[in-house]
Amino acid sequence: MNYKKIYLVAIFTLVYNISSYSQTYNRIVSLSRSITQEIYLLSANDKLVGCTSYCDFAIKDNKEVVASAVDVNIEKVIMLRPDLVLTTTITTPEAIETLKKAGVKVIAFQTTKSYEEICQNLRQVAEYTGKTLVADQIIKKQKHRLDSIISNIPKGNKPRIFFEIGTKPIFTVMPNTFMNDFITFAGGENIASDLQKGTMTRESVFLRNPDVIVIVTMGILAEEEKDRWTSSKQLNAAKNKKIFIIDSDKACSPTPVTFIDVVEELTKLIYN
Repeated sequence: MNYKKIYLVAIFTLVYNISSYSQTYNRIVSLSRSITQEIYLLSANDKLVGCTSYCDFAIKDNKEVVASAVDVNIEKVIMLRPDLVLTTTITTPEAIETLKKAGVKVIAFQTTKSYEEICQNLRQVAEYTGKTLVADQIIKKQKHRLDSIISNIPKGNKPRIFFEIGTKPIFTVMPNTFMNDFITFAGGENIASDLQKGTMTRESVFLRNPDVIVIVTMGILAEEEKDRWTSSKQLNAAKNKKIFIIDSDKACSPTPVTFIDVVEELTKLIYN
């Protein structure tokens, strides 16, 4: 048996696997606001060459706009000569396939369903940008923050929370989503935990009578919704003066850091 040959093959395989796993990219296009946030959080923005029109911080940094939230300008993306395009399921399969046929490597992240998956996404972006140590430090620090926040939540009955993320029709947070983690980490109970879909009538909210109402910013509609719920004095949330508005930028597309910011804000609003 040729042990030398076997040894050389094993070494080559190991080196190949390590280099493939740790491959980093230097010309990245992000087609998602949350991914762009993660790239900046990792201090890897020098590798970002293109972004969406919703990535305001990247636009201020003079990054090229190549897409809206949904529509992608394929020609502009290709002209940037990216070695990697990062996106989510919001980007159409047709756009992704067109980019791949043009020889562009595309990785599409699935919809995150928990805080843990948000952390996993950051780790994945970190692998592509050579920032794994930075990601691990960020995640460790934020999990310490979360433990500290949870340990200071008053013991006793859990406040029943209605989390409104849309109106006309009213839309709420569902179980098995990262936004439901906002509620549970803040020591609350989701009044929609038994629902199969996110739409609710105003009457059903009254019947469930939440102790707290949280409204994600929707421009002037958020203020109108707050006024409408506040005027309904039969609601526990109105009686308790526990109707709040929170920032949609942080709540709807969070990084591990902004996610914990929202949990911290919620606990202060609910229990103070």
